[in-house]
Amino acid sequence: MSTESASASSSRPCLLLVDDTPANIDVLVGVLKADYTLKVANRGAKALKICEGSEPIDLILLDVMMPEMDGFEVCRVLRATPATKDVPIIFLTAKTDTDDIVQGFELGANDYLTKPFRPAELIARVKTHLMVRAQQQEIQKKNIELKETLQLVCHDVANQFAVIGMSIELLQNHPGQSFERFLPRIAAATRNGSALTSLVRDMRRAEDKGVVLEPVSVRAAFDEALLLAEDRVSKKELRVVADLPDIRVLAEPASLTNSVFGNVLSNAIKFSARGDVIEISAEAGPGTVCVRMRDHGIGMPPAVLESLFDVGHSHSRKGTDGEKGTGFGMPLMRKFVLQYGGAVEVVSRDQATHPDDHGTEFRITLKTA
Repeated sequence: MSTESASASSSRPCLLLVDDTPANIDVLVGVLKADYTLKVANRGAKALKICEGSEPIDLILLDVMMPEMDGFEVCRVLRATPATKDVPIIFLTAKTDTDDIVQGFELGANDYLTKPFRPAELIARVKTHLMVRAQQQEIQKKNIELKETLQLVCHDVANQFAVIGMSIELLQNHPGQSFERFLPRIAAATRNGSALTSLVRDMRRAEDKGVVLEPVSVRAAFDEALLLAEDRVSKKELRVVADLPDIRVLAEPASLTNSVFGNVLSNAIKFSARGDVIEISAEAGPGTVCVRMRDHGIGMPPAVLESLFDVGHSHSRKGTDGEKGTGFGMPLMRKFVLQYGGAVEVVSRDQATHPDDHGTEFRITLKTA
């Protein structure tokens, strides 16, 4: 008897059939092989070993009465194992006592069918539990995505408070300075902080349907991002050379200024040496514009570059003046560019391996309005 049926499609759900009676396995295979990839085990220990394999199991049909390790014990182990704790389990057994059925549910089984079973009922229950599991996974995925996005956007909201706080601190420490000098920066931080707060409030809509896009001036969005970064640019005596045409692209204004241009500019400032130059340019193409933001800083080693946009493996490195970060800026930047229908490319040379030619260039391609 073969222990695994051939799969017509690798995308089909994979079911594990556990029964110590070959005739029962043959019946189950005959009923289910047309729609599912099947794996079989005639002992509880073998079933657990299959579940430890690289191919995930989507549902388990589990006999109760088996030698060495019965189905109840197998279920107990599966529910205590992180990789299988949520996999649907249907007990398929000749045990019909109420106490046995209750015990099965108490151990974490999702359903209980008695032998002899009706094939149509078995198929219906398998489909139902697979559908419920798929819905649960989708909800879990959406919740994780929403949580990550909110965390990332809150990172940018906090940056606006930092700009306001830094401006107030400078005014307090230098009372002779004119308030009017800081007013545009404070106004920009307030305006963008408010817009980002609205974006957070509407994040569920954005996750489900995408952000609402509108024509936004590339030059105006970058100028505002540079205004908000003015203190950090001045502190490190950096020079920002920007040559941007007045082209309008399809984007969401607050996120383009803060989450896209603001985060890339912040990254360039953070990893540039004192007195460096940051170069900004744009190149128009058919229906698109590519914004290039180039620094001559310390660059990124391959390990950092490889996981730059992965929020689950974000790297927070200290800047050239010891600046701290969260590592959330780059994943958020890319997330919004993709929602605009654009693309991001990053080229970087690490100072340690390229001492004479190092730095990072972000190439952000956006659709023109």
